[in-house]
Amino acid sequence: MSTDPAVRRQLRLAGLAGFAAIASMRACDPMLLTLATEFGRGIADVSLVVSAFAVAYGALQLFYGPLGDRVGKMRVVAGACAGCTLASLVAAFAPTLDALVAARVLMGATAAGIVPMTIAWIGDHVPYEERQETLTRLLSATVTGMIVGLWLGAWITDAFGWRSTFGVLAVAFAVAAVPLWRST
Repeated sequence: MSTDPAVRRQLRLAGLAGFAAIASMRACDPMLLTLATEFGRGIADVSLVVSAFAVAYGALQLFYGPLGDRVGKMRVVAGACAGCTLASLVAAFAPTLDALVAARVLMGATAAGIVPMTIAWIGDHVPYEERQETLTRLLSATVTGMIVGLWLGAWITDAFGWRSTFGVLAVAFAVAAVPLWRST
């Protein structure tokens, strides 16, 4: 990994952000039955919390490349983390299924700017001979986020309720957002 301490710090924070982004993608999968019971709706209805995130995540990735070129890639990552913090809090307090789906759209739309912009930032700031290792570390964080997101969604939902899952995600995003924003 790069010997520049500022680059290493930003990479650790971006790794946390990537972890949280992918964890948030998968966190709702195991809570669908709980949401169906809570909102008195069928599984097909509550599954929108999963698909709404995925569609917004996929669609908005095209938006972030030009934005990152214009305002700075790590600034976009920091802003996306802040957006995910807000969206996670909205989801945690969603009074209706429609409000939860809307929060998940916002979460997917903002999470879409984290991993791709971090990869592009790595291309700009990490020497070529160190990129493979650096990308491997980032992708390890995202894969771990996928696994932990499923576990988090199941365990925290079962132990503390589904709203707590979004609270934990909000904290993770905020922990990455604030120092990333300060460093850009």
